[in-house]
Amino acid sequence: MNLPLMLLAANPVSHVTDKPVIQTQVGGVDLWVVSNVTVMLVASAVVTALLVIPAARRIQTGRHRTVEDFRAQGTLANLVESVCVYLRDEVFHGVLEDQTDRFAPMLWTFFWYILVCNLMGLIPILDMTAMLGWGYHGHGIGGTATQSIWVTGGLAAVSFVFYNVTAIVKDPLGYLKHLTGGAPVLMWPIMVPVEIMGTLIKPFALAIRLFANMTGGHLVIAVLLSFVGPVVAALGNVGLPVAGVSILGAAAINFLEILVAFIQAYIFTFLTCLFLGQLVVHEHEEHKEHDSPHGQPVAV
Repeated sequence: MNLPLMLLAANPVSHVTDKPVIQTQVGGVDLWVVSNVTVMLVASAVVTALLVIPAARRIQTGRHRTVEDFRAQGTLANLVESVCVYLRDEVFHGVLEDQTDRFAPMLWTFFWYILVCNLMGLIPILDMTAMLGWGYHGHGIGGTATQSIWVTGGLAAVSFVFYNVTAIVKDPLGYLKHLTGGAPVLMWPIMVPVEIMGTLIKPFALAIRLFANMTGGHLVIAVLLSFVGPVVAALGNVGLPVAGVSILGAAAINFLEILVAFIQAYIFTFLTCLFLGQLVVHEHEEHKEHDSPHGQPVAV
């Protein structure tokens, strides 16, 4: 019987580790030219483009729209628009204020691409391609791109460069002032190293959070499903109820992983927005409200 790889794996960890698809040797050293993660990154990029670009073209802007306009857009376009508008108005604007429209497209890109990468990993492509004999030494092609620390590290690096370079180009002096943490001059020898360390730690936090959450969920599913093969092989039909419990548990975790996929895409995007806002949005020296002589706030 051809069972999926997770049902037969002696070591569930093998299901969440990257493997080569195309491999070569240079000077006696094995080099991975293309791996599972590479394939899934490209596939996720293609799926993201196929979902978002046509939807974006159907979304009409610049005039008041009627119910018929929304119906004509289609379900996908309305879904994409609803999510993007929510993120822009309820999440980005509270942090970026008047800079929102300038940076929203980049933040939307982070959200949709990471979301698609996360959701693509819930489709058992790896097992299906293995049963079809595709891949390298029969291990199949597939998996979750964001369960690779190299991928999440790359995304975090792009985020790091994005908000730091943007802040430096926009206001170099303001960026340097941010490194002082608003502390008195005498505190600068302490605050500047602390702020620099914090700046360098932020991308590591982004990378590890996304990597750990995506890897942990898939590993739990792999562990539960790995019980099925040995139990059925050892107990025969008597082991079917135990196998059924494992499969139901894995299905429940899989539904939870759908929620996690959305949450982690949102958290990565929100934190990138927050880090950007800390650098490009500065407090006004004069507040919009001042206390009156009687202690009552007066709008000016």
